[in-house]
Amino acid sequence: MKSLRLIFIIIFVLLLNLSEIKALEVGASFRLENLAFDKDREATQSSFSGTDLFWGVSVFGNHKLSENLSFEGGFYNDTILRNISYTLFNYNIAFLSLGVGPFFGFFNSPGTILKSGLSTSVRIELPGIIYFQLRADNSIGGRLIEDGDYIQERNDISAGFYVHNAICSLNINTKKFTQKKSGTEVIDSLNDYSFKTDIFQKNLPFKLHLSFSYQRLTKKYIDSSDPHTLNSIILGTAIDLDVTDYLTVLLNLESSIYTFGQDELLGISNPGPGGYLFRFYTGCIINFDKLKKPSF
Repeated sequence: MKSLRLIFIIIFVLLLNLSEIKALEVGASFRLENLAFDKDREATQSSFSGTDLFWGVSVFGNHKLSENLSFEGGFYNDTILRNISYTLFNYNIAFLSLGVGPFFGFFNSPGTILKSGLSTSVRIELPGIIYFQLRADNSIGGRLIEDGDYIQERNDISAGFYVHNAICSLNINTKKFTQKKSGTEVIDSLNDYSFKTDIFQKNLPFKLHLSFSYQRLTKKYIDSSDPHTLNSIILGTAIDLDVTDYLTVLLNLESSIYTFGQDELLGISNPGPGGYLFRFYTGCIINFDKLKKPSF
């Protein structure tokens, strides 16, 4: 808790010394998917139908506070991490960007209304050539004592390079939610290994994002011998469409090309209606800096 107090003091001092406030962007998104385990799934279940739909709403934003300092944060809902809130202040120095801020899990358990944590990020970039980025969100405290106690963990690693009108990247993203339930521990996790290409061109009102990934979705019960595991090959297609100067519409579809079970789910192949498993996201971003400026 002392580290969180120090972070808030540093943020407050920085805000007092800001002389210029620049662009503010605020967005919201809606998620619908059937490639997920129910949070109340029992260890005795040995099947996966893919017919259950899970949904969630997220709100996020970013704000350039000065030439070198920017802010980002939001409230997210995720099938692995549940409900998340984070605030990240990024400081840019030449080719280096450092970020730090508080991270919270909220309303994820009746016995634990708010769980504190820390978000950190590092980005090293040679503009127009290559970049490397690392981000970690972790709950503070490693012991689960009472039923309902939980730990949230998220780690993202990306390395990318620039080509003409595109950015290509290799990515490793991991999420883990560990909770004590009925005297034992239940672990939900997702490991995602992907290759992504972000395509853009000047003066065109859209950006196209393509991805190809291998994902491993697991639900593990400490007192049970075999976890419940689904392995999937995923094709992702997303588009950011600029409807106006200040409004961008987001569309993102992740489709499973092939999904197969492992461990307790061994033998399951391409479940779901018609064998189709997916994650779909849609939303929008409003740039208030452009909204208040005249269009002529």
